[in-house]
Amino acid sequence: MINDQETPTLLLPVLKLTKQRLGRQNLVLTICLLVITSLILFLLAAAWQAWRTPPAAQHAHHSTLAAAGGTHKHQPTPTRQATPTAQTALIAPQVDSLLANMAAHQQFSGSVLIAQHGQVLLSKGYSMADWDQGVPNTPHTRFYLGSTTKQFTAMAILILQQQGKLHVHDRLCSYLENCPAAWQPLTIHNLLTHTSGIPQLDDSQLSGASPEAWIASYDGVSLAFTPGSQFNYCSVCYQILGYVVERASGEPYSKFLQQSIFDPLQMKDTGFDQNYLSLPDHAVGYAGWRVNAVTLGWPLAPQWTFLFGSGLLQTTVEDMYRWDQALYTNTLVSQQTLDEAFTPYAPASQYVGSGYGYGWFITNSPVPGHRLIWHDGRIDGFRSFIGRFIDDRVTIIFLSNLATLDELSLANTLEHIVFSHITR
Repeated sequence: MINDQETPTLLLPVLKLTKQRLGRQNLVLTICLLVITSLILFLLAAAWQAWRTPPAAQHAHHSTLAAAGGTHKHQPTPTRQATPTAQTALIAPQVDSLLANMAAHQQFSGSVLIAQHGQVLLSKGYSMADWDQGVPNTPHTRFYLGSTTKQFTAMAILILQQQGKLHVHDRLCSYLENCPAAWQPLTIHNLLTHTSGIPQLDDSQLSGASPEAWIASYDGVSLAFTPGSQFNYCSVCYQILGYVVERASGEPYSKFLQQSIFDPLQMKDTGFDQNYLSLPDHAVGYAGWRVNAVTLGWPLAPQWTFLFGSGLLQTTVEDMYRWDQALYTNTLVSQQTLDEAFTPYAPASQYVGSGYGYGWFITNSPVPGHRLIWHDGRIDGFRSFIGRFIDDRVTIIFLSNLATLDELSLANTLEHIVFSHITR
């Protein structure tokens, strides 16, 4: 029997009513009613506590659920911002010390730019652009790129594709007069990816008074392998692509790139100027330290400017950075087209773990876990490198007027310095 003195005050009316109407024989039912009433009171108390809970605490609870994989609506991952940290602040002085020491020991001459998330961490020149004139290298000094030019030729092709004037899977011979018989199976894609099998002939084997005659020098020359079956780096292929740009656009190669790439990106110190040595802020190329200045063979007649497509672009680290940043946008082409450029179609046999896209090597960096899109360049007296860690938004660019520089070794060193101070 239930003792009224031990019963909570709120339950007394219920208990008395139960005794009057049901009597002792319905004690079991009474107990059930008490249990139900207790549950109701418990729920009322929980509701009261929830009403008193601050909104911030409720939000924290929701966030915990979402983090634990709850059913709340998924929130987009925030974009990493360029926030200077104590660690990234160490990059510039460490790189600066390295390059200054290399310059002091006659191992580096040129300009460098390093950036993360749109923030330039270091932009500086080292040693001399022109020893005879006493002109130092600066971030605004112009250098020849060598094969780093190829990415711009590839972009010109992709711009023309987006304009509907060609397609990368078109037959190459559709754009050439008197196309060599061996080239009939080739597509533009094969040339872009160095999978064409076109052999690199010596300059003595190439001749002709016109581009058509120059191409005809390949008559009777067999392909080195079945198109698409192998990767074999082919500079002459990008010269041929320069000619395809002219045929598809109706403009000289250099003019098309100026109007379609350099002008829109405000790359004001970039171009194919045949009066390079009279330009302000140009670097003289050196085969060795302060000796053997190299003068590239100029001028070329206008009909030969397509030969620029493999390696004769002149630019600065600042302009190369403008180019790099534009490739994170759709300023020049769509994202789908950019994805085409950065797809590793062919394994690049000389670099383990690398593939080649359209004018770019794509690889897992020497720094584990960081995807790298890059290219280097070599031409008489000059070296160049651009590395884009696109998942980390880190860019490393350097241009040099010292031919003895091992650009890939320096690139690896700079990559390790940068990522020793950057964490995801």
